[in-house]
This record gives sequence, structure tokens and C-alpha cells, in this order.
Amino acid sequence: MRTVGFIALALALSGCIGSGALPPSPGSAAPTTVAPSTASPASDGAQASPDSEPTAADSAAAPSLSAGTPLVDLLPAELGGTAITKFSFVGSDLSALEPSAAMIFDGIVEQLGAKSADLTIGTASNGKASVIAIRVAGKSAQQIGDAMIAGRTLNATTTKDELDLAGKHVVKVTTTIAPLPFYIYGADDVSFTIAGADESIVAEALSKLP
Repeated sequence: MRTVGFIALALALSGCIGSGALPPSPGSAAPTTVAPSTASPASDGAQASPDSEPTAADSAAAPSLSAGTPLVDLLPAELGGTAITKFSFVGSDLSALEPSAAMIFDGIVEQLGAKSADLTIGTASNGKASVIAIRVAGKSAQQIGDAMIAGRTLNATTTKDELDLAGKHVVKVTTTIAPLPFYIYGADDVSFTIAGADESIVAEALSKLP
């Protein structure tokens, strides 16, 4: 289960959908996990089955958002007809993550002048797309999204475009240090980062977010 967690997180952070995941650090502790809604991943790190059917949860309206809503509950259970694997993290888990992943989240905390204890993260990933939801106590979604963009584009040539997808206003970020663009969307105090194989699956992910 630990390997799956790190693969899902690395996919989400790197934008390398379906490949290029970073391996877990030897001896690192496993983060808290939330089982996927349709299929359980194998302990050797296998992705959820691509043959999984869409769930009832995904055919319903997008989830509502409140201050106490667990972030993984806001994320879709499937994208592109394939089940999603979800994981949740808190600030104290960062030391167990791959250094490159921990660096991104540490950078967000530092830029916002917050503490690790203020940070809550939910991730959802399959071979087609990934979504990260981040909440930092006392900070707005825009502040968190701006900090994510700053951290992900450091020392890179970057283009930012504002556009509407699935009825939501997003910032599309294209950078020379990631093979795919990523998309930033905010709702209340939660910032979402979405990466996908193409813009249609990004739009599907957005349609299933609050």
C-alpha cells in the first residue's frame, strides 16, 4: 500500500500521468490511506483496474464543501471510466514523503507563513489524471494556489492562462519542468491542482469538484 501511495502522489505532483513516478524512500513511514471506492490496489503498487465501471457517487452532483469536509471526500471516485485511488495526508506526514514531493508542500507552507500542522492534503490518481486538494488553515484557496504555482514553476519558463472549463474558472500553467500542464482551481478554502492526459479529462475532473 505504501508504494501505491507514493506513486499516486508522485504522479499528481509531476504531471507524469501513467509513468515517471518516483519510488518511495527506503524505510519511510506510510501515510494514511483511503481505499478507492471501486477497487483495492494490490500491495505491489498496481493501479486500480482500468475496467472499473463509473460509480454512483460520480453520477451524482458534485460534493458540497464545508470547513469540516475531509478533502478525499471532495475528490472523484473515477475519471475516464477508470477507478481512482485516494490518499490523505496531514502536515506531520511530510517527512515520510519522497523529498521532491515533501519539498513542494514544505514550500507552500513556507510561502504562506504557516506551520506544517496547518496543512491537510487529499490526492486522487489513476493512469489518466490526478487531483490534489490542499487546505491550509487560515489561508484562502487563491493564496494556496498561488503558492503551489510559485513552487512548481521555480527556475522554469512558465506560461499562465486563465480559462473556463466545465463551468469553473481555472489557471492553466505550462512550464518547462513538467511534461504536461497543470490546472489550478479554488473553492472556498481549498485549492485543487489537476493534471491529465488531455484537457477533456481535466474538464471531467473539474465537473466533479465542488
